[in-house]
Amino acid sequence: MQVGIDAAVVANHHVCVREHDADGQPRLTRFHVPPTIAGLRRLGDRLAPYPGGVAVAEPTSMTWLGLSVALRDAGADLALVGTRDSARLRGAISAKHKSDVIDADVLATAGEVFTLTPLRPPPPAQLALRRACTRRGKVVIDGNRARRRLISLARWAFPDVWGGFAGSMPTAVAVLTRWPDLRSLAAARRSA
Repeated sequence: MQVGIDAAVVANHHVCVREHDADGQPRLTRFHVPPTIAGLRRLGDRLAPYPGGVAVAEPTSMTWLGLSVALRDAGADLALVGTRDSARLRGAISAKHKSDVIDADVLATAGEVFTLTPLRPPPPAQLALRRACTRRGKVVIDGNRARRRLISLARWAFPDVWGGFAGSMPTAVAVLTRWPDLRSLAAARRSA
């Protein structure tokens, strides 16, 4: 038994259960569940008859965390396949057509192509640290962009003042920090 889950953030998770009959023919069961606690509980109930199975999904946002808990409660494991790898597999199988149902079907066959290792979710403290680092990185980048925009506007609006900085960003930051009002900067001595 193989399970493919096309995980979604706000739309429904599309699930494909692929089983083989006694004569070796694949039999597909498709269903979808909402990405809510009730939906994940329903997913666990639907997959409970297949203990020890491995479900395959892409690491879409943080949806893998809820899926891993629901599958663990159902007695199954979750394995993640990178989005690039699943896109290449989808291109090879379905000639690059994309839909949620096709993605779930492709992920259900991923075990035949990739070596899957069950996901071991990191502890909550590590997840919190990752999130804090990601948020800090975004804040630093946004602050840097704002500072560069401000310098760019100052360079465009006051080319003679910028010429006095001789293109030095640290000098510009120091001067504009000391004299944020350009009228007081105009009164400042050049030697200062």
